[in-house]
Amino acid sequence: MKRKFVSSSSTSNNNNHGDDDDDDDQQQQQQEEEDRLSLLPDVLLIYIFSFIDTKLAVQASLLSKRWVNLWSSTPVLNFNSSEFISFRNPKPAFDSFIDNVLATRNQLIKLDSVSIKTTDHNALAKVLNYAGMHRVGSLNVDMSEYLTKCRPISFLDSLSGLGGLLKCLRLKGMLEFGAFPVCSGLVSLRLERVKIVVSEPFSCFPNLRELFLVNCKLECESRAMEVIGFRLTRLTISSCFYQPIPYEKVVVLAPKLEKVELEGLIPMEFEASDMSELDTVYVDCCFSFQQVTDWNIYNFHPDEYEQKVNLIRILWCLRNAKCVHLSPSTIKLLSLSHSMLDEEQSPFVKLKVLNLIPPPNKPVSELLLSVANYLLKGSPEAVVKSLPWW
Repeated sequence: MKRKFVSSSSTSNNNNHGDDDDDDDQQQQQQEEEDRLSLLPDVLLIYIFSFIDTKLAVQASLLSKRWVNLWSSTPVLNFNSSEFISFRNPKPAFDSFIDNVLATRNQLIKLDSVSIKTTDHNALAKVLNYAGMHRVGSLNVDMSEYLTKCRPISFLDSLSGLGGLLKCLRLKGMLEFGAFPVCSGLVSLRLERVKIVVSEPFSCFPNLRELFLVNCKLECESRAMEVIGFRLTRLTISSCFYQPIPYEKVVVLAPKLEKVELEGLIPMEFEASDMSELDTVYVDCCFSFQQVTDWNIYNFHPDEYEQKVNLIRILWCLRNAKCVHLSPSTIKLLSLSHSMLDEEQSPFVKLKVLNLIPPPNKPVSELLLSVANYLLKGSPEAVVKSLPWW
């Protein structure tokens, strides 16, 4: 048998050639990756920049000479003061950055959306004045990190010129929401942690389709909230009006509502128009039986029985719903006093799906069955489910 011997020098050369090949492959792969990035069209790059903070978009423009001015053509501005916390003087740095961006942005590109997260009302007013001048369609204001006190919205004059152009408005944080200029184009409004200082602030949006009220507080003389929207199709009221005194009354005049979500404390009174187009309802009521020592507060604090009666009245207002989702706490409140459910007539007559959401990691209990029997009296052919809400 013949054997082939390879000298050490030749082996070393072969290994060197192998290392060179590996280096060449790595360089070629890096070049291909760089080529892929550089081959992206400007339109796609601008689209990507619109999803990130404007400060990051400006910084990204330094990665390539071709990208230098791309950020200035984005139709979206996203300002976040927390991106400047590491600066020695974060407030002046943020203010200076806003000035530079607004001065150097391509004015020929239509501005579609503006978002700003800050605690500085002067910076906020500056950005929103610019947004008003450029007739944006979407505004997102986040002042949730401002914790001292609520302040009136100081940019109403800026928004008054938008007229029918503003489509979407989101306000979050220590702001007072009261009298507002008429915005005929607004279709979506979200208020979070905002103080509502008038009982009916929504009729100035005649074409509003979606209204989200999250962790809001009502502070007006009437102690009632009115939601008037003749084109409103979706309403969410979540965890609003915390104790010690819950809100007394909710009046909903929205005949075209299709979806209603109610979360948090149960209002002592609930009135609603005949919502014949109502499709989906989600109710997640929270209730507390803690002892109330202050007599003035006690007068406004319904007991267990009153809360159950109020909840049933709410369900009667939502009687046209076809799909009903009830949380575990809602089911628990309804299941109290079984005899009352046996005597009560079900509010639902068009029900197709009843979803009784069980507690996490717990089997379906008799509570679900008693509540299901009550709610199905008017719709015995409805499908009963026990699934998480999403």
